[in-house]
Amino acid sequence: MVQSNFHTHCGLDDGSGAMEEYVLRALSLGFNTLGFSCHTPCSLDDDWHMKKSDLDYYLSEIHRLQDVYSDRIEIHSGLELDYLEDTKELVGIEYCGMVDYTIASLHLMRHKTSGTYLSVDGPITEFETLLADNFHGDAQAYVAAYFQMEEELIQRHQFDLLGHCDLIKKRNTENKYFNPQEPWYQHLASHMLKTAKKQKVRIEVNTGGIARGAITETYPSMEMIRECADLGIALTLSSDAHQSTHLDFYFAQATDLLIQAGYRTLDTLRHGLWQAAPIK
Repeated sequence: MVQSNFHTHCGLDDGSGAMEEYVLRALSLGFNTLGFSCHTPCSLDDDWHMKKSDLDYYLSEIHRLQDVYSDRIEIHSGLELDYLEDTKELVGIEYCGMVDYTIASLHLMRHKTSGTYLSVDGPITEFETLLADNFHGDAQAYVAAYFQMEEELIQRHQFDLLGHCDLIKKRNTENKYFNPQEPWYQHLASHMLKTAKKQKVRIEVNTGGIARGAITETYPSMEMIRECADLGIALTLSSDAHQSTHLDFYFAQATDLLIQAGYRTLDTLRHGLWQAAPIK
């Protein structure tokens, strides 16, 4: 039975709390596997990526926790890597050999006016600045660019999980900027999923947007989960926990949605191998 979380942050990046706090919480929930995935160290000037000076401690602490709790839970080291549109690089890729798995995510777009990177899921001012300056207020072009960049990421790089694959919707409260039910949006999302299938990409179902009160549905949406089922795309379930109390946030509801969509197994990393495990 799947009782795991592979998208886990902590106090070393934009999460909170010590890593051992998450392990103890996972044990109290009956988890059999836990993976840590701090935002990779990089040269970007922000306050949410882990500092390079903390990487050795991050890895050594995971190894310590593996030793201490080896008889009770399987613990894995991971990193969340960011795709950059101008260089087409997956930042942090140089650390892949140091960890058990990687999550590839698209949080950022290059702001054409300033030349700096702004986030699509961070402060609403950054989302709106990208919309206004890069796309002249055309939300459809904004969304199209996001999914196109995600397809580039999928086609260019190797990784273990695709993170929150429709993150572009996070700041779209009450469909203020676009309607994900419209055919043009559905077509873009579907095209990205077909690319993921072709490249044999594993996608996470992520409950973090709900946990932090930003949205009311998972990443990806139920419509996209159904298409993943039709395409035969392997999924994992993660909470994108930024605090230990969110390790299993909305898992029961998300599991029900996955079963409704036709899923009977989810991928999990056990004994060094990704494998399908029964949902219930």
